Amino acid sequence: MISFSESSKWIGIGEGWYKTGVESPAVQLRRVFDYDGDGRAECLICGLGAYVLYINGKRVNDDVLSPAFTAYHIRTLYMRYDVTRYLKKGENVIAVKLGNGFYNQTTEDEWNFFTATWRNMPRLRLEIFADGSSVIASDRSWKVTCDGATVHNAVREGEYYDARREDGWREVGYDDSLWLTPRIVRAPGGILYEQDMPVIRECERIKPVAVWRSKNGWTYDFGQNISGYVGLQMQGEVGETVAFRYAEKLNGKEIDQSNIDVYVKTDRYQQDRYTFKGEGVECWKPEFVYHGFQYVELSGVRTQPPSDCLTAYFVHTDLGKKGSFRSSDELLNWIYDAAIRSFLGNYHGIPTDCPHREKNGWTGDAALSCEYATFFYDMNKAYKKYLEDICDTQRANGQICSIAPSSGKMYNWGTGPAWDCALFFIPYNVYLETGDTSCIYTVYPHVKRYLEYVEELEEDLSLCFGLGDWCAPVECGRSELMSGRFSDSCYYYAMLSVASKMAKLTDSHSQADKYLAKARAVKEKIRELFVEGDSVDNNSQGSLAAALYFHIVEDDQARRIAEKLVRSIESDGYKYKVGILGIQALLNGLSEYGYTDVAYKTVAREDYPSYGFWKGRGATTLWERWDGVNSRNHHMYGSVLAWITRYVAGIRNTDVAYKSCVLQPFFFAQECQAEASTCTPYGELGFSWKKRNNIFTADVVIPEGVEATLILNGAQTELDAGSYEIKIQI
Repeated sequence: MISFSESSKWIGIGEGWYKTGVESPAVQLRRVFDYDGDGRAECLICGLGAYVLYINGKRVNDDVLSPAFTAYHIRTLYMRYDVTRYLKKGENVIAVKLGNGFYNQTTEDEWNFFTATWRNMPRLRLEIFADGSSVIASDRSWKVTCDGATVHNAVREGEYYDARREDGWREVGYDDSLWLTPRIVRAPGGILYEQDMPVIRECERIKPVAVWRSKNGWTYDFGQNISGYVGLQMQGEVGETVAFRYAEKLNGKEIDQSNIDVYVKTDRYQQDRYTFKGEGVECWKPEFVYHGFQYVELSGVRTQPPSDCLTAYFVHTDLGKKGSFRSSDELLNWIYDAAIRSFLGNYHGIPTDCPHREKNGWTGDAALSCEYATFFYDMNKAYKKYLEDICDTQRANGQICSIAPSSGKMYNWGTGPAWDCALFFIPYNVYLETGDTSCIYTVYPHVKRYLEYVEELEEDLSLCFGLGDWCAPVECGRSELMSGRFSDSCYYYAMLSVASKMAKLTDSHSQADKYLAKARAVKEKIRELFVEGDSVDNNSQGSLAAALYFHIVEDDQARRIAEKLVRSIESDGYKYKVGILGIQALLNGLSEYGYTDVAYKTVAREDYPSYGFWKGRGATTLWERWDGVNSRNHHMYGSVLAWITRYVAGIRNTDVAYKSCVLQPFFFAQECQAEASTCTPYGELGFSWKKRNNIFTADVVIPEGVEATLILNGAQTELDAGSYEIKIQI
């Protein structure tokens, strides 16, 4: 496949970067060229931090914010487009607008991306090939300016556009004689790779559900918490400037950013601006930023704007959908919708924690969501890219960062087994769900180095250097949560177990035996240090659940601990006394030992702290904390969705890629129904069931090559491949 030739150079307006906090305009580059080809033409482009590509005045790409965010000094991605239909015989013009993105982050933040080692002014490398020959390449024959309509763009602030500066610069006949000759600039430092993961797109358009007068202007409610921006379509007087401020909650009738503006040091947080040219109805939307929001305040207008003048765009990585879920339980449906919306709203080239306050690729959040993500979406390429980002953070001693990509900060806070496990659990879940080992091969050398690193941190075969069971209900004291040493050691055991399986899959059999032996030793040490009879650690909900979930205990001892966990939950009124780690262990641990009914009762509650509490307060996404004080678009409590698909809808993978599976419904009411499906390498696997008048009816879709077992009231039935209905008296 064709790649960049030596003819293409990195070009830009210069080196260095603007002082943090000042206006940072987009860079515009253009080149007129003759073309006489008639075959297939393709364009290779890397525009940092992000770009918009035009040929003969037409936008080439429908993706936005490309290329995906990486640690640019290690790895930089470029895109490939078929541009055959954009070219014409004779004179053509190619035009590129460059935004800052994360490459040239101009806003001071808590994580030091504004001083990242890669930071520099925007730059471009581009080349068009026709029938295998280079037609045009980025070099000093181009023209460049910063004097365009996009007068400011900062990914952690917003974008400002002055339509009075529009001048047709993307067209062939434009006079660029006053533009500058670009400089040959430094490459970003990283190796160039073609982007193989799905791109970011405007995946959904949303109209406001309500508009009202507010202190500074007019507030628009789009009815759901999303990531993206709004597009404007309205008239204005020449020079009139409107501002858009984005928030995910209200204080009375006013937008309230107080829960999300705490780590970015700017007074222009989540704010876009548009200055009218005064020529009829004007349309505009940002090109180089995205925000997290449900509400948008429009200010600067003198009269009430049309109610339909703003459209919200839900912007995220365009992941391929392959699974579904629905049920007769309204709360379960809400959890599914909220978890999926939170997951998608936090995928922009990387899985982030939140789309506003941080926009960081926290490893722990990604690890907690990977099980349901791989059930509902084709994650292979997206996760492979993110795993490369994690690997790129690895230091010489094997340590990895808690966020990826990283500016160099967050190595010594937020890391620990329950976060670092993303390096293990994500690739292994991709393998279990699809049979694809490419992610395992990507990470395995780094897995080995990481395990060498943590071995130096062992104390009596146990570990304790993580955050512990994070974001539990605020009233829970540390004594009510599993201890950090116990939880970290459980994750250590699980990582070693997965490493052993990875080693086998990569034909490293002696290493596999070594990791397996170490895992067994760590498990035995956990039992020695933390387990006695039916007592585990501090006997908290999380401790008892983790012993079951990680299979630290077995057989009769496990059953007695499960019974003790049930009694503990019942005495607590089915209220959670766990954080993001404990809730995953609690739901799955209960169901593994036959207590799905108890797990369901914890999920079905509507009082604080519960998913029903969020739903009752109008949430459309999952929140960071049960009380809603912080971010209201976090997916780290979304592991419940994997439990729902396995133990309520009842599809459980019992081999690799569903070569064998169990279909076992949970009847959550006298009359109820649920359905789920996922696409396996063998084809679609679907299970749609209902219980009515003591009759169980199910429509099943089982592809050839999948061995499915129906478990109903303890009885097991082997199912044939095909699409058919099952009806059983129960």
